[in-house]
Amino acid sequence: MHRTHFQRSSLTLSLLLAGAFAAGCGGSGSRSSSSTAGVSSGTPSSTTSGTTGTTTSGATFFDPQGQVGSITTATTTVQATLATDAYIAFRELQSLSDFVIPEDPALTDKAFVVEDKGTLRILDLSGAAPALDRAVDLFAAPLPAGIATGRLKIQSANLGLVTTSGAGGEGVVVFNPLTAMGPTDVTWFDFSASTVQWPAGTLNNKGVDVGAQALMLSYTADAVVSGGKLLLTASNLDANFDYNPGAVVAYDFDPLTNTLSGGAFIQTSDFNPTALTRVMTPQGELVLVTNTGPYGGPDGSIDVVDPMTLTRLGTIGFPAGSSPTGNVVVSKDGKRAYLGSQSSAQVFVLDLDGLETSFGQLNADLSARFKGGFALGGTAANHFVSSLALSYSERYLYAVDLNESALYVIDLQEGTSAATVEGFVRSGLRANYEGLANKVVVRPGEPGVDFSGPSLFVMTTGLAVADRTLTDVTMALDTVTVDKH
Repeated sequence: MHRTHFQRSSLTLSLLLAGAFAAGCGGSGSRSSSSTAGVSSGTPSSTTSGTTGTTTSGATFFDPQGQVGSITTATTTVQATLATDAYIAFRELQSLSDFVIPEDPALTDKAFVVEDKGTLRILDLSGAAPALDRAVDLFAAPLPAGIATGRLKIQSANLGLVTTSGAGGEGVVVFNPLTAMGPTDVTWFDFSASTVQWPAGTLNNKGVDVGAQALMLSYTADAVVSGGKLLLTASNLDANFDYNPGAVVAYDFDPLTNTLSGGAFIQTSDFNPTALTRVMTPQGELVLVTNTGPYGGPDGSIDVVDPMTLTRLGTIGFPAGSSPTGNVVVSKDGKRAYLGSQSSAQVFVLDLDGLETSFGQLNADLSARFKGGFALGGTAANHFVSSLALSYSERYLYAVDLNESALYVIDLQEGTSAATVEGFVRSGLRANYEGLANKVVVRPGEPGVDFSGPSLFVMTTGLAVADRTLTDVTMALDTVTVDKH
């Protein structure tokens, strides 16, 4: 596949929307210079046991009206053991953008880590400890101040996506996970000059009319390829830190030539769309758009979008105060979804069973699909559930509360906590944001059959100076071994 580095999209024309919502607009388908740290893998430096069983900080189930239910004493506990510093050789003074272990068989035993200034680090998990397979610089030089990478998607062995965001750096990187070696092997679609114009009377989150004027697309938070299109979210945070209406932008995508054409968009039902999640149904693929709302805002929602027609079929509204995060985890059968809160220690549950009946609808109210969730507890002053993952059997849900720097193991069958794992902070101070568990990923396959060793990997960021095994390397990959999956 031919790729051009820093390919500037020629599709940066202003997009004019004739109404507050466009059904099927533009849809082509139909449904009928930093140095690198050493590359050797770190040796696990310490091991601590996680708390097991139901504790005062354990998860309890609450109903769709948000009322906390009775605390159930778990009959099953999970023994969880944390081993820190399984891999430490990241670039100095970089932050984590995203971390993925893909399920594609062609990428077995591979993990992908994106650092915020543009390095994709591919790790080999086949040995006793993670080791560097290769480091891929996505750009010829580290991204400048004010621009950073964002979400990573590995959709197949041949298709990977990384978003970039910041003034002059709004875009999407497309690469081949199997073969990419450096900047000449990737395509960057630059959307920095793209604008959107809403009808007069369209309001931002402060109630100001921002219609009838060309507004720059900003904060490219996530991207997926679905329905033959490259879809991306634009949260549209402006220079005054106000949120203009959010948008899902779509271009027809040719994977053979890595080119885009066309261009259309829809307005999201709430402000600040930050994530796109593909869901397979018996009638075809749908995309969930997570609208987190302004940070600290009261609600949030999920839009259900048909990617082929770029139609917003319906919206799952959240109860007041939910403030969901972007990270959505969907069960293998596509019937359940889970996501956390960015302002409270809560994990929410969505019923996606029969979601294919949404095809043909327009702006339907799907809020009944919100089914409550779990209150995690904890003692931190603020909470941010930054990451979720499902165990191999899907009986257990793993939830990371960033500000708590803790991993919760939720027994979905019993509806309670099975374990709480701490120790990621090391010698740092959680209140100073040192040693925060950030992202949890489950290794694909059946533990003990398809692989040996730990099944959970947690990226810990913001390590205190005393806890940095390599000078100025502020993050480490930790592992968690559990006895039940």
